[in-house]
Amino acid sequence: MNEKPNQGNLLFAFILVVGLIAITRFTSLKPHWGTLEMRPSATITVSGTAKEERANQIATFTAGVESIEASKEDALNKANEAMNELIAKVKAFGIEDQDIKTENASVYQETEYEAEIMIYPAPDRGNAKKGDWRANNSVTIKLKDVAKAEELLAILNSSGANYVYGPNFSVDDLAQSNDELLTEAVANAREKAERIAKSNQQSVGKMISVTESGNYPFYAAYESAMPMAMGSAKSITDANLEPGSSLSSKTVTVTFELN
Repeated sequence: MNEKPNQGNLLFAFILVVGLIAITRFTSLKPHWGTLEMRPSATITVSGTAKEERANQIATFTAGVESIEASKEDALNKANEAMNELIAKVKAFGIEDQDIKTENASVYQETEYEAEIMIYPAPDRGNAKKGDWRANNSVTIKLKDVAKAEELLAILNSSGANYVYGPNFSVDDLAQSNDELLTEAVANAREKAERIAKSNQQSVGKMISVTESGNYPFYAAYESAMPMAMGSAKSITDANLEPGSSLSSKTVTVTFELN
């Protein structure tokens, strides 16, 4: 006698078949469940600029002495004596030791150029002859009170210096100025990015990268002191110096994230 199929077994078989069909159907669709796709976020790159004009606070001078003598010792002694006298006058004026720096100290013997060697332009031999010794010594002087620039220039011109250059006017705290300009330039770049993003119904997010293009100081023009000859008997008219101002600028290129 045949037994009737168990209803529970039939139901289990039915559910199993339906489940297999469903798995097959869903597998054919190849869903991406559990997969994290990293898509590049939108960015914007703009440049920012900041400028600042500041009154000059420092005046820099260069003064040098040169001597030409038959012996090396005489040339050095004469140049050193003139330079020591110059430095003594500068210090008496109020310039501190750290604001006086030797730029060049040299000595060499004059030689005769061969006739067949053409040199252009011709070298300035001054009063030197073959075998003479030429000694040079020069210093740079930093004056932190530009109101006294004319007075210091008069002292240098009346000293034993063969040549005087300056003043070169500049600002003092340039490092602090650079930091302030950098912050302002980045802020300027963000303002530009926000205007562009707003026109596209987007918002500016965090800063991703920034590239600094540098600081460019533009110094005011001035009349440099002409080199003064040693032992000049003529009186020297005081110079009318104008310290002026310096314009500094900073440019950056910044990339922001867009939301």
